Amino acid sequence: MNLALYREFRPKNFDEIVGQDYIVKTLKNQIKTDRLSHAYLFCGPRGTGKTSTAKIFARAVNCTHSIDGNPCGLCAECVALSEPNTDIFEIDAASNNRVEEIRDLREKVSYPPLIGKYKIYIIDEVHMLTDSAFNALLKTLEEPPKHVIFILATTEIHKLPATILSRCMRFDFKLLPISILTEHLKNIFDKKGITYDEKSLHAIAKAGEGSVRDMLSIADSVASFCDYKIEYSLTEKVIGLSDKDSIKDILLSISEGNVKNVFEAVKSALGRGKNIQVLCKEMADFIKNLIMIKVGIADYSILDIMPGEYAQYSEIASKFDINYLKSAFSKFAEIELELKYSINPENLFESACLQITSTDKDSSFKVESVNGAKQGIKSKQDSQLEQTKSNENKSSQQGAKAEESNELDKIWGNVLLKVKEKNLFALANALTSVNKVARQFNTLVIHTNDLGSYEMIDNADRIRVILDLVKLFDESITDVKVEYDKSNASTTDIKDELKDIFKSKIKFKE
Repeated sequence: MNLALYREFRPKNFDEIVGQDYIVKTLKNQIKTDRLSHAYLFCGPRGTGKTSTAKIFARAVNCTHSIDGNPCGLCAECVALSEPNTDIFEIDAASNNRVEEIRDLREKVSYPPLIGKYKIYIIDEVHMLTDSAFNALLKTLEEPPKHVIFILATTEIHKLPATILSRCMRFDFKLLPISILTEHLKNIFDKKGITYDEKSLHAIAKAGEGSVRDMLSIADSVASFCDYKIEYSLTEKVIGLSDKDSIKDILLSISEGNVKNVFEAVKSALGRGKNIQVLCKEMADFIKNLIMIKVGIADYSILDIMPGEYAQYSEIASKFDINYLKSAFSKFAEIELELKYSINPENLFESACLQITSTDKDSSFKVESVNGAKQGIKSKQDSQLEQTKSNENKSSQQGAKAEESNELDKIWGNVLLKVKEKNLFALANALTSVNKVARQFNTLVIHTNDLGSYEMIDNADRIRVILDLVKLFDESITDVKVEYDKSNASTTDIKDELKDIFKSKIKFKE
């Protein structure tokens, strides 16, 4: 029977694990120096290598001739442990989650290993254990016999009790960037003798959404459909991709305020068999790339585009104002989940397109002309009339303001990336509500219309963090302030509502 790609190319040693370098290095160093922990916690999204790493680790700690921390695969222990054995226990907590199973485990851990030096217990999806089962495991996990090592694996770390977390050495497995997935898939196709083109590789890797296993499952389907001669036109049919021209046509029709063209562009894309959810997701991804390019990001490891496409995206991005792109991105990202449960997803998608389509000459959604000056989404007659009335002095002032605004947008975009890199998740989430950044002399003023985010950001320690990051890109900025735009608030202060209800009968400490 032909093995699925994800099974055939499951890593057999640490060096074959893709994209989890710091985890691999740490585990190998522990094995080489014989400084092992009694309990490990592997957490992260599906298909990122948690179980594979656990199995390799289980063999490596028992290998008598390990090579740079890897199991040699040749010694008696490696050969015996590669087959079903009594020293490596794999427990699926989803189906063995009762307290009785854990009590049975506690009784068995006292027996010494029969093959190697250690008995390894790999508990997959450990978050599925009941509260009673966790309590039964707790004491054994804290002080197991010297010959026992526990490896807990989970995709939902937040469901584990703090008492379990504090007793394990934790490793966070990450979703992989498209560049690493593409290279991995390329190596596999070369070994299998499957022909392919670069666009197909990128499309399959992108469809995997950071998961190696998901990517290889999709690759299996595509390879079978294409009779192992993969072409992009066939890949597109299997995955249901929306080509960039369709997305660009829809986006340009929206930005021009041409309702007729919006409907025609959407119908054209769906008429070619495109999935409405995929179309929405790719619209959001396409716009996100335009925003990142707009704020000065040119790193392919961050941008979700193929090498060589930067110039094309940059040209499209130059036609749009960043505030318009932000509004469009928010709308499509917002309805992604709604489409899945909608009775009529096509109507929902078209409704979203129309909501960000504007024919009002005073609209805040704007498109930049080729020379960089901004003009509203108007009819041709209105545009020509405005250009006739403009003068050189006004144009130069607008150009200077636009240049300053673009520079601030770039700085702010890089600050947001740095906040995420430092894993400041609460602050990063609050900063997503920022709708404008402005400069007053040497002070950067952050504007938000969300009360909860304002209260989160308006803190001396967090302001200091933001200022330190801003100064990495502009040392002339010496202060950061946050302003709550109450007149345009997205949330209502509960105190204001209560004052309206109870009038003077209730008082608040301001």
